[in-house]
Amino acid sequence: MSSSKKNIVIDLKNNYKEKNVLIENLKELIQSSVSNAEKIKSFSSIREKWIKIGKVPTHLSFGLNNSYKHHVKIFYDFLYLDKKIKKKDQDNNKKLMISLLNDAKRVKSYGDKLKSYRDLLILIKKWNFLTGPVKAVDEKKLNEEFDSIIQTIKNEKKDYLKNRDAHDEKNIQIKKELLENFKKLMNKDGNEKNEWIKKISEIEKIKNDFIGIGPIKSKLNNDLWKEFKILNLDFIKQKNLFFKNLKKTYSENIKLQLELIQQCKILKEKEKINISDLQNLKNDFKKIKNVPFKRNRDNWNNFLNEYNQCFSKIDKVNEEKNKVEKEKINVKKNLVEQLKNDFSVEKISQVTQQWEKIGKTSKSNELSSLISIVKKESKKIGLSDKELEAHIIKIKSKLMNDGEKNNEKVKLRKKIDDLNKQISQLENNLNFIKKGSDSKVLDGVYSDIEKLKSQLQKNEKKYTLIK
Repeated sequence: MSSSKKNIVIDLKNNYKEKNVLIENLKELIQSSVSNAEKIKSFSSIREKWIKIGKVPTHLSFGLNNSYKHHVKIFYDFLYLDKKIKKKDQDNNKKLMISLLNDAKRVKSYGDKLKSYRDLLILIKKWNFLTGPVKAVDEKKLNEEFDSIIQTIKNEKKDYLKNRDAHDEKNIQIKKELLENFKKLMNKDGNEKNEWIKKISEIEKIKNDFIGIGPIKSKLNNDLWKEFKILNLDFIKQKNLFFKNLKKTYSENIKLQLELIQQCKILKEKEKINISDLQNLKNDFKKIKNVPFKRNRDNWNNFLNEYNQCFSKIDKVNEEKNKVEKEKINVKKNLVEQLKNDFSVEKISQVTQQWEKIGKTSKSNELSSLISIVKKESKKIGLSDKELEAHIIKIKSKLMNDGEKNNEKVKLRKKIDDLNKQISQLENNLNFIKKGSDSKVLDGVYSDIEKLKSQLQKNEKKYTLIK
């Protein structure tokens, strides 16, 4: 027997001995009086060591593995007498199996089907010797999914070996597409840290996919690798340059944030705070990117604190204004009630003066209640329409603000213009009526003209009285 073969035989025997030692350790663990938590920890160590030990002599392998699995089953039978431990351990085993399934899916996606098969063998070993019991319903589903992936990888390996040229041609095209995507991402603008982190992640996936395709027997493969290396080198330079300049950007952006915090403090000290100014500061703060996470969080919290204090001050001022406003409205309601109970021309004048001293409120139609009472009570004491109109004009002129007066004048000007047009039209119509026409028609037109002129005079007088 050659020296190398002797070494292999010795290694196989040593591996057999090591695995037997692990089985003995497992037996002792089953009988041990340590806590279940300690048992699980020691058991995990035994399992990790088991899969790291290499092959054993073939004729001893079957019996050895069966003995190990038998004692693993006994271990779980004793361990699962504790229902809480059972539930927790089964959940952990399920998580491990799902993790191995995800690894198997990743391995299945390799372009290099030989590497895919080699990595699968490692996963099968972990699945058989590292995972423990799970619920029956989960076990069936997970095993079926894992078996399906195993079968797919085996079939793809066979197909790869049988049609290697076709696979290589397909993989060349995949590599070209990956390089094109690499170039697109390289040319994509990215001025923010988060954009670059996303870009790095996407490019790393492309690089892993490219490398994962494995060896290809084609002259084009060398050219594609050269292009890949050049792109990767350019990417590393771009990335390093961005993160080098990022330190400078950090400093500038932190300074901008601190300035906005200071502006918010200044705004807080003002007697009157404009909400739009506050909102603009907040929007400007949110636009600032590329600041270290912890510093950005602290600065944002400081800004938000000042921002909220400004709004607290606004709320306090508004609360005071509302209180004063409510008092004004109540006083005016009382004035209207007093006028109603003791109505006279002199009282109208007194109430108007008192109303003026109280000042305006935000209520848009506050004058309507006063004018309504004046109209209603004036009829009771026999005031003519002309006298009533004069009183209403005086009230409006005295109590309206400039904006309201202008609106009133605009309405009156429109009425005056319309009346002038109507009068002009009727007077023109008279020129076309023939002499000897029905006198009733002529009388009607003249009557209409007089009525319109009377309305015109009233509106012109109203217009001049509003000052």
